[in-house]
Amino acid sequence: MKKIRLTLIFVGRSTDRYVREGCQVYEERIRRYADLNPVPVPEERVPSRGKINYILQQEGRRIQEKLPAGAFTVALDERGKQLSSEAFARSLEKWGSSGSGEIAFILGGPYGLEEAVKKEADCSLSLSPMTLTHGMARMLLCEQIYRAFTLLRGEPYHK
Repeated sequence: MKKIRLTLIFVGRSTDRYVREGCQVYEERIRRYADLNPVPVPEERVPSRGKINYILQQEGRRIQEKLPAGAFTVALDERGKQLSSEAFARSLEKWGSSGSGEIAFILGGPYGLEEAVKKEADCSLSLSPMTLTHGMARMLLCEQIYRAFTLLRGEPYHK
């Protein structure tokens, strides 16, 4: 498998130190296998909960501005396809070997992703049917990406 490029677009920044540190650990591990570019997108700050559509539109616009041209895009969504770690590894390999060799993972903020972003994505993926904070979802995604690379190479991390 050739070295692929991964772009991880995520809304907001985690205030939890353990989440930030966990993401950093897995991002460094991923860099052994792929070029990784984490791209934070500012979370929209609107005081009223009645403005959710506005928030999603603003964050969606910012996400679309950061998407690499030609990348295979994977939107993280609770209603997306659920994969085992092994199936995710095979998918990662397939996505990385097709087209530009770049994969962009898109994680929304507290309200998720704008419908247009989800519809334009090449794939919709669910990490869990449970609700996760966006920081925890990012850390879980990074761990699964790292696990996928170790599976593809037959390395002992996956048990």
